Amino acid sequence: MRGIFCIDPGESTGVAWGIVNASPKSTHTAIEAVRDRLFHGAATVVGEPMEQAHALYKIWTEFKFDCVARHCMDPSSVELVVEDFVLFPNATPGKNTTAPERVAWAFEGYRRGRYETYRKSKHYTEIIWQHPTTASRWKRDRKLMKEANAWIPGKDHERSAMAHMILRANTIMDNRAPARAHRAQVRSR
Repeated sequence: MRGIFCIDPGESTGVAWGIVNASPKSTHTAIEAVRDRLFHGAATVVGEPMEQAHALYKIWTEFKFDCVARHCMDPSSVELVVEDFVLFPNATPGKNTTAPERVAWAFEGYRRGRYETYRKSKHYTEIIWQHPTTASRWKRDRKLMKEANAWIPGKDHERSAMAHMILRANTIMDNRAPARAHRAQVRSR
């Protein structure tokens, strides 16, 4: 079992979390693993980057605590996934253009600062950065998102975070390139 916590940062930040049965030996597909997730949820966080960082930290630490203390998971089996921000050429400069970058790094800076206040033996979860285009192939496929019980009507950022959860589960399960796994999933319908 893996705890997966996904963040799609921006002016409105989407968050999704859950415990999935994602192991390379599993007979499930990534879609099925996410569909059958336990202790799951999703939320949208808004506000200035530091406000979001504080709110994200609170949700993240509650999830990790529940995975470790209540579900008896090893802390290293709880993963933190953040969408990697890519600024495209000719993008209009300004705060809203770089909001994902500012929120993601405010969150990471806040986490590292909080970590420094604790004893050094506390487990620190490194961020797994995923490209938005890699996860978007699931987000755009409404049927697959519904099969994964990840279609959240009217919540685009939460759906994006759920797509990152599917991508991460896929990567954990078979270490194949996400595009190949997606095609295999589509063919098996």
